[in-house]
Amino acid sequence: MKRRKEKSRDAARCRRSKETEVFYELAHQLPLSHSVSAHLDKASIMRLAISFLRTRKLRDCGGNEDEDNGQMDSLYLKSLEGFVTVVTSDGDMIFLSENINKFMGLTQVELTGHSIFDFTHPCDHEEIRENLRSGFGKKGKELSTERDFFMRMKCTVTNRGRTVNLKSASWKVLHCTGQLRMYNSCPPRVLCGFKEPPLTCAVLMCEPIPHPSNIDTPLDSKTFLSRHSMDMKFTYCDER
Repeated sequence: MKRRKEKSRDAARCRRSKETEVFYELAHQLPLSHSVSAHLDKASIMRLAISFLRTRKLRDCGGNEDEDNGQMDSLYLKSLEGFVTVVTSDGDMIFLSENINKFMGLTQVELTGHSIFDFTHPCDHEEIRENLRSGFGKKGKELSTERDFFMRMKCTVTNRGRTVNLKSASWKVLHCTGQLRMYNSCPPRVLCGFKEPPLTCAVLMCEPIPHPSNIDTPLDSKTFLSRHSMDMKFTYCDER
């Protein structure tokens, strides 16, 4: 009986060792620096690996990437007044540009693979779902794929530029514009006798809306400042 328990413990230890080795190898296949991938736990490795595979599917369907365009990526991010994200119809954020940390305090690695509903205001969830729904009708008739909406997302950067814990995060309003895209496998693949379903994603540019108290530039003659209670009643309105 004692020997059987020892064999069982040895077998379990061997399985854990092999599992750790597989996860270690998988982590180093991710498009991340060694300093980042070496500190990921198993759940994070799986989350990032799945997101990377889904993002790769989108890239493969988008055609070959020009080398010159690849060199311009860092310049694009510097010129944007926001970050880029790709969100599936289920709400999974499978891609976020690296500069999200600049605007939201949260990093690309922290958010990739998580549900957008875990980081956005509950009152905005219905509108987000509406904008993630397919842009195609029942008879295949194409509906509008343009997306333009606002949502509140958790932000860990304070007005003074300090980073706080996620539990102390505030809400930042984002103006999201982009398109809903449907991607099929290129070439089409059949898995276990079933055709792989298309991947529907919203490709969005998210620009933070500055809080009125942080706006340094004067408002033009067509713009006025107002404050409202939670039921949207005016509590203040300037003379304009």
